[in-house]
Amino acid sequence: MRDHAQVAIIGSGVTGLSTAYSLVNKGLNDIVILEKGHLASGASTRNGGGVRAQFTTEENILLAKWSIQRFRQLGLELKVNFWFRQGGYLFVAESEQELVALRNASEFQRRFGLGTKVIDCDRVQEIVPHMNCSGIVGGSYRRGDGILFPFPLLTGYADFLRSHGTDIETHCEVKHINQANGEFVLETSKGELRAEKLVNAGGGWSSGVCRMMGVNIPTRPVRHQIMAGEPLAPFLKPMVVTLRDGFYMSQGPRGELIGGISESELHGSDPGKSSAAFCEQFSSRVVSLFPMLSSARMMRQWAGFYDMSPDANPILDRMPGVENAFVACGYSGHGFMISPAVGEFMSCLVTGKKPPFPTEPYGLSRFEKGSTRSESLVIG
Repeated sequence: MRDHAQVAIIGSGVTGLSTAYSLVNKGLNDIVILEKGHLASGASTRNGGGVRAQFTTEENILLAKWSIQRFRQLGLELKVNFWFRQGGYLFVAESEQELVALRNASEFQRRFGLGTKVIDCDRVQEIVPHMNCSGIVGGSYRRGDGILFPFPLLTGYADFLRSHGTDIETHCEVKHINQANGEFVLETSKGELRAEKLVNAGGGWSSGVCRMMGVNIPTRPVRHQIMAGEPLAPFLKPMVVTLRDGFYMSQGPRGELIGGISESELHGSDPGKSSAAFCEQFSSRVVSLFPMLSSARMMRQWAGFYDMSPDANPILDRMPGVENAFVACGYSGHGFMISPAVGEFMSCLVTGKKPPFPTEPYGLSRFEKGSTRSESLVIG
């Protein structure tokens, strides 16, 4: 590992990679990415691939809208196919109270030109003909949302960055961070690295990285699980989401079913372990909504975590009290889908440019002032 860089990025997940990509596109090539595991070994390779703009805060909607446009171009730029398909997101209501919540959310989203539509149960059945709609009273649908396959996007970023001089040091844990002579001194398992600027993109470990520099941030990891099924003939275009229990399911590019559900507290909380109870809970819900899948085989499941902020909105900011240090975290389950916008945002902070978004709503100071705009559409 080399011993000096203009910018050190901690974390090789989609935040770190997209930030480096935007920095390279701005002409800054002297970058080292430090990853304590393998490439994108955290939440970036454990998510369900959903991409949506149906949120209830302006903060998330602005980042999501921008990111969806970028996803439509990134494949060509990186020369990879990550199977971005805009089959829509269908939120399902199973009570009048849930339908009112979706109606309010849709009205808010239309202020930003999203075109989300509140639909009745007949329209729900038209969009997803194989779903059991006997207990459904309606829903909301936006065609422009979709899903993608995370792995090729991540490797596409990595290949591009390496070809443009960025070093990605995997299995390189950052143990201590000090400052000397106006630089950061990072002591790692591969040796010492000095950097002029530092970006903390550590995901669920971001708070620990901040503590190395004497900064506390109000985030916490929350375990979630996902299950994937065997390949089936295509039958499901949108991502289907239920408000009642945070269930979601989509069909991937190879016909596999991918989904999750809000977990029972009885499943334990180890972020690295999946549970048999989750398998039972998720499978039962799948069959209740899609009886045709009662004999389908679930092939594998895994656990990861959401890096939760107090208001479920991202934290994108300069690190308070530490010059030339920056932090991006707290996505609350939405990190991958807003990653292109986050990368652009953070690269602007690093290079001293004005981001294409307002900065104050994403700052850490909002919690001291009393943040009041919380994201309510956190699923899974």
